[in-house]
Amino acid sequence: MRLRRVSTFALAVTGAMGMPALAQQSRMVEAYEAKHAERVLDRSVFYGPRHGGVYRAKFEAQLRHDPNVKGVVIHNHGCGGMWGWETHVAQFYFRRGFAVITPEFVTRPHNRTGCPGNNSDDALKGGGRNFREGIYTARNPARLDARVDDTLTLVRYIKVLTAKPILLSGHSEGARTTYRWPYRDRQVVGAILHNQSCSAGYEHLWQLSPTIPTWQVLERNDPWAPEAAMGSCGHHFAGGNEANFTLLMQDGNNHNPLANKEAQDSLERWLKRIVPGAGEFVDTHNEHLLEAIQRSVYPDAFPAANADSAVRESR
Repeated sequence: MRLRRVSTFALAVTGAMGMPALAQQSRMVEAYEAKHAERVLDRSVFYGPRHGGVYRAKFEAQLRHDPNVKGVVIHNHGCGGMWGWETHVAQFYFRRGFAVITPEFVTRPHNRTGCPGNNSDDALKGGGRNFREGIYTARNPARLDARVDDTLTLVRYIKVLTAKPILLSGHSEGARTTYRWPYRDRQVVGAILHNQSCSAGYEHLWQLSPTIPTWQVLERNDPWAPEAAMGSCGHHFAGGNEANFTLLMQDGNNHNPLANKEAQDSLERWLKRIVPGAGEFVDTHNEHLLEAIQRSVYPDAFPAANADSAVRESR
């Protein structure tokens, strides 16, 4: 697999209003060490078209053998870890022909959420405290780099199984994780930013190549998205890549992903443009994946066939 890293921005950046915004330096803790990315599959949930939530062996069989898989989406959660919204977003994707992986970052050893709290208002305050502390916050480059390590491990895992398109998706802190992606890979064909802004205080985090088609949704008064009304990420696509950026700006103060029909319809149109065949299905027999799954889970039940296959491969 060939992944090419693109250059990053300088530590001192300029905000949307022309005011200087000093970037936070990386603050490393044990939870952000790269070694923990090796276990990301143990912290992930899998979904497949027409099947919904599936276990890993069935997910891999679908990627290898199911014609209804048009691509794979890696969706990263927000600051509070995985909740019901990840299932909601995954359902949107798998109903349109995408296999989905949702990794949980906060369950790395000794990690913490980015917005600790008992309810939404409490979590928003907790996120503010973490922001000022500068460690367990999306403002910390080390945190997002660790999340990118998880994503990179999943991209490499997918590329072993299939050559189908990969899309990077994220909500809130997960959206910042998506635009922190610093690599160019022909198989990674799009980025999806759910309900998060590109505001001056976070400009130092952007590493996404403007050659990657990107869709963003925002609500003007979203309290979780700083400067949401002016939070378009479109300025990162200036200089000839404007056509690669799609923004849906909505009125309101919602922060939940794909919470209304306008957002769902806009993303569906974008997906069909980026991945031909998205949303189209063919009939398949309800046993067409069984043997592949059985061989994966119970290899000892197929000793003769496996031995014959090994002999053929050695010739």
